[in-house]
Amino acid sequence: ICGGWIQLHILCNAVQSRMAGLAAVRLRGLKAAPHLNDRLGLCHGFVEETGRWQVELDGEIKAVKSDNLLQSVEPGSLIFLENRCLAHITVGRTALLDQMDEEVRETLNSDLYALGERFDVRVELNIVEGWPQFSVLVRGVPEQLPPSLQDLRAIFGHYDIAFNVEGIRKTTEEEEAEAESVEVE
Repeated sequence: ICGGWIQLHILCNAVQSRMAGLAAVRLRGLKAAPHLNDRLGLCHGFVEETGRWQVELDGEIKAVKSDNLLQSVEPGSLIFLENRCLAHITVGRTALLDQMDEEVRETLNSDLYALGERFDVRVELNIVEGWPQFSVLVRGVPEQLPPSLQDLRAIFGHYDIAFNVEGIRKTTEEEEAEAESVEVE
């Protein structure tokens, strides 16, 4: 088992991230492949010659028309890649980061670095120029990603950037805060 973990750890760290600078998109209105509608993918860029976007779905690149892409996806949208060693999480609108004071932004960066140290993962902001939303990339062994994503949500919540990653449990503090805020008649 230990040898398998070491091999998996090497595999996760040896594969370079293809994600930085990529944005999450949601497919819609596909007639030739309706089973792909509402799926999340990663946009690799636009090809002028074909007039289509290159979108990665489950490791495969698909050519997609602009009309079939939603550029804004729900905060908390999560895409796993590279044998679940890499998570791409849509956090929110880039304007939220742009409006932060420099000192606050530096504190956020420090908090993200500390998160990476705490869980032995690499955490980086992913801001695509001209794209309406930003995301966070988290790279590590698959067992470390879910607990780090839970803390990631708490960090951004501290900066009033709330999102919920589907399938990731809330912290005890978040559950208690929700219970206290429920009004009973």
